[in-house]
Amino acid sequence: MHRGGMSEPVRREHARSGPVVAVLPYDPVLDQVVLIRQFRIGAWAAGCDAAPWDIVAGICNDLEAVETAASRELEEETGCTALRIQPIGKFLTAPHVSSERLSLVCAQVSAFDGERHCGLPEEGEDILAVSFGFHAAFDLLGTGGLPLWAGMALQWLHSNREHLRDVWLRNA
Repeated sequence: MHRGGMSEPVRREHARSGPVVAVLPYDPVLDQVVLIRQFRIGAWAAGCDAAPWDIVAGICNDLEAVETAASRELEEETGCTALRIQPIGKFLTAPHVSSERLSLVCAQVSAFDGERHCGLPEEGEDILAVSFGFHAAFDLLGTGGLPLWAGMALQWLHSNREHLRDVWLRNA
């Protein structure tokens, strides 16, 4: 392809997927993030913790706006309401095997003390949602057990946290 020709035919696997959204819930007043744990088949198959710390994620329904999907998934998986949504970026999650496109966002929430059990039983969800101080959540990056988008979101928040807090708290 890059040398001006075509290679011999190669068999490839492709997982067709629609758009998805991932949400980092952040409370700028308490400087806390809300992370979740739920069963992840890929983590289990890789021999890792089958319920790694993660951020909220879900499928965008047909023609659904990213903000609408983010708010819905946030409520289902954490019980939190999105007060504001800040786009982080759009990414191909695994372009070598999937057509999945991810919209990554940060949502302003009012965090809660401790933990909650959330999720939709009719979707087979059994989710533990836990509020973490920002630094405790950021320290999870060193464990090697976070999904890629959770790590990206926490890195983004680390770089943009002071500005985000200034804007969100000033316009509260």
